[in-house]
Amino acid sequence: MSDNLFAAVALDQKLTLDYAIPEGWIIEVGMRVEVPLKSSLKKGTVIALKKQSGFPNAKPIARLISEKAVLSEPLWKLAQWMSAYYCAPLQKTLKCFIPPNLRKTVKPKQEFIYSLNLTKEEARAKIVEIRNSPIALILEKLLKEESPFIPEFSRSSLQTCLKRKWILKREKTELEIAEEEFFPTKPKKLNEEQASCLAKICQSLASKKYATHLIQGITGSGKTEVYLQAIQAALDAGQSAIMLVPEIALTSQTIERFRSRFQEKIAIWHHRRSLGERTTAWENLQSGQTQIVIGARSAIFCPAKNLGLIIVDEEHDSSYKQSEEAPCYHGRDIAVMRGSLENATVLLGSATPSIESRYNADLKKYTLSILSSRAASASLPKIQIIDMKRAMDISGGFTHFSQELITAMKERLKNGEQTLLFLNRRGYHRLQICNSCRNTIKCPHCDLGLTFHKAENQLRCHLCNYGQPIPRSCPSCGGLESLQFKGFGTEHVERSLHALLPGIRTLRMDRDTTTQKTSHEDLFRQFRSHKADVLIGTQMIAKGFHFPSVTLVGVLNADSSLSIPDFRSEETVFQLITQVAGRAGRAELQGEVFLQTFLPDHPIFQLAKTQDFEAFYLRQLEERRQFSYPPFCHLIKITSTGSDPRDTEEATLALHAAVQKELPVGSHLLPVLAAGHAKVKDQFRFQFIIKTPKVKDLHKTLSNLSSPLPFKIDVDTQNTFF
Repeated sequence: MSDNLFAAVALDQKLTLDYAIPEGWIIEVGMRVEVPLKSSLKKGTVIALKKQSGFPNAKPIARLISEKAVLSEPLWKLAQWMSAYYCAPLQKTLKCFIPPNLRKTVKPKQEFIYSLNLTKEEARAKIVEIRNSPIALILEKLLKEESPFIPEFSRSSLQTCLKRKWILKREKTELEIAEEEFFPTKPKKLNEEQASCLAKICQSLASKKYATHLIQGITGSGKTEVYLQAIQAALDAGQSAIMLVPEIALTSQTIERFRSRFQEKIAIWHHRRSLGERTTAWENLQSGQTQIVIGARSAIFCPAKNLGLIIVDEEHDSSYKQSEEAPCYHGRDIAVMRGSLENATVLLGSATPSIESRYNADLKKYTLSILSSRAASASLPKIQIIDMKRAMDISGGFTHFSQELITAMKERLKNGEQTLLFLNRRGYHRLQICNSCRNTIKCPHCDLGLTFHKAENQLRCHLCNYGQPIPRSCPSCGGLESLQFKGFGTEHVERSLHALLPGIRTLRMDRDTTTQKTSHEDLFRQFRSHKADVLIGTQMIAKGFHFPSVTLVGVLNADSSLSIPDFRSEETVFQLITQVAGRAGRAELQGEVFLQTFLPDHPIFQLAKTQDFEAFYLRQLEERRQFSYPPFCHLIKITSTGSDPRDTEEATLALHAAVQKELPVGSHLLPVLAAGHAKVKDQFRFQFIIKTPKVKDLHKTLSNLSSPLPFKIDVDTQNTFF
């Protein structure tokens, strides 16, 4: 029996206390337990076992929540590394790893089937009797077929039908819960570049030693087929695989491809899944019933057994960075570290790799494979840069669409082909400004102009979701007819397109149209099945989608992001343009891209036109070397928040002074500034940046920082402005 008599327990409430281990109990590091604190029981995680305790009269552990450790040894080491590297409390870090059912009370997932309890004649009579009622719509739907889900109907309407005994309800059986079936597909024949890349990956898998591969493949080069065959190699070796995608919108397409290729169960993991669904996925992975998991960045913490392969698709994407709360981790970097701890193979894939990842490949830390040609018979799209100053002169005023883009869209309509229109701004109008006093109508809770949403007929804040009616007069000067809308978003583009081309069928994919759980899947399937001629969207349509009938892409207002004062702004614009351009001409049909800009001679647009990543990379690398930015240093951003601007600035200055005293040689401290969004949700924000060659040199200093106001430490920050 172990000599350990005490357990250090990290409580979910930010405390770490010692508790006595009851006689005969077997306790392991990583177990979840319930312990007494004051007059109630609290949940926590065992983080260490001890022979002695520094706490007198340590109380005994009250109950075991889990019969064994919920974290494997590699995951426990990863949690400790994350806590140290990202300077975050271990309790907050463990929340990323602990499954929902062990942190919250989760009801088992239940699904029901509804059916008619009336004859068809009786149901039709009831429908006539109560027409225009939600209940009538329920009966109409069930006249056609049994329905497992009726999400568009309220619970009260369903309950009314059940009470009147017009319908029946029963729980779905396990057989009925079986996953949707897909037509099976076979592995495709790889070209020479793909085959060489896969051979390197399979060699790493066979060695069962850690290795990271960077696949730099142009859009449409068949990276996904390499992923699929690499996963099959891992499964054949009895290993499991994790596949990360940057956007929830991409999971439906990825799931479709994976389920048509693999017979094995696939776990889906992202925040739109219910707690019950995530609990089931976690349990299946931990037990080994499921060997493949697909999800957003948080899927990297799933307890996949015998993990052999981790894939990070679109590895450059900023969505992999958690910046809202501690720990401010990067999913790609966690994937690399987990691969190291699990002796797994890591694949990072992108048409436009991050400068940091490509530099790691140059240093031979990663194995680089380049896919320079599109798979099958597809060719890269032709990109034309359109000068919008000239386009507006021709149209005699403001226009969304150049004459060249209009002509191309008409041609696609005639040929039955599809078009993507990309604008990285949602809403109808971006701002409302007073022409007399130049005052912008701003959110009362945030330092941000309100965006006009025509569908809701109100102004809305894109930071806190505050909404208000459109003012009749300027709240600053009282002008009655001086308010004017400026700028435009996807909603405005859609309406303008319908005015220009009556009868055109459009879909819009942005945050406003994807609020429901299945919104992404529904929009993807509608467009894939050709129920729309044009898909208008923000950056969520720019990556990864494969629509064979899309032969035209229009990039509207391409230069808007270049004005953001962040050293990554050019990289972001180049990546977005390259990615969205890559949606065109992915099958046999030739693709065409119109890049509309007011800065046609800007070097970034010229490089994007030729899709010359190598020239772009070398240009960016030299600039960053000169000014000492990543990958030649690490950036740490410290942000304080508070309800009073003066107190918040003073607290940030105090943190700045504390860091200055302990600043290691070679590190550089930038001054305190108001954040790009200086006020969010009634909280003022001030920040400063630390440049350092090694993060670990600052761990002790950052861990000892204290302040009367909340502050956040963002290691390897992806945004120095906001």
